[in-house]
Amino acid sequence: MFIFRLLRRLVLIICIILGAIYAYDAYQSYQGTNRVSKAHTTVEQTIEKNEDTLSRWERIYRMLTFKEKVEIALYQRVSKDTWVKSDVIPDNAKRALIAIEDKRYYKHGAIDVLGVSRALYVNAVAGETVEGGSTITQQLVKNLFLSSKRTMTRKAEEAILAIEMEHYYSKDEILTMYLNTVYYGHNYYGIKEAAEGYFGTSPSRLTLGQCAMLAALPNAPSYLDPYTNYKGAKARQKLVLEQMVDQGMITQAEADYAYTQDLGLDN
Repeated sequence: MFIFRLLRRLVLIICIILGAIYAYDAYQSYQGTNRVSKAHTTVEQTIEKNEDTLSRWERIYRMLTFKEKVEIALYQRVSKDTWVKSDVIPDNAKRALIAIEDKRYYKHGAIDVLGVSRALYVNAVAGETVEGGSTITQQLVKNLFLSSKRTMTRKAEEAILAIEMEHYYSKDEILTMYLNTVYYGHNYYGIKEAAEGYFGTSPSRLTLGQCAMLAALPNAPSYLDPYTNYKGAKARQKLVLEQMVDQGMITQAEADYAYTQDLGLDN
């Protein structure tokens, strides 16, 4: 009887939460605040269009065949010949990403409860969204599968898919997938295209300064375009380097040198 009552309460709580999510979505849809797309390219627009037409059964089926769907989604964003293996990607590229996007990456699961709580507090104090609480894993599943429109139902699905991602893949595999598929601006998807396109070099030869610059771009690839907003891109690069110093990844001297070093931007 105790187990039955517990299950009944659990089902009731889940129903209430789901009902609140759908009610919130309906309200936001009415207000028109959750339907703004942030898709950068035709690739992302196509993924988002397909996502918006999926039925609930198709979404459930995706969860049941997750690994298969990951393989398909990866190569919808990048071709196999641009894939860079983990051991070829510089450690500084991985560290820079973690430092600026998810500094507790190796300490939490798919969802960082502390990070979400901190973001909620910071945003509440600021009165606007100034800090996100999404982990690298959540960002990856959003990039691979989900709409960029900010809805509660999307965030709920994002959390479920992120949990699946961390169940099937290691932290290093997730980092590798992220770095190979994230959008860096100028129609460059993945670290190979970005390294060659921006700096005329291969991923394995990226300097610390270049790694920090690449880690800076996904936050706002159009606004932080180093060709049109070099000052803004450099400011974000400096922040990445400062975070790496604060987290003991590099020394202050290494950060100072990387910041002043010529990036070799390939025009």
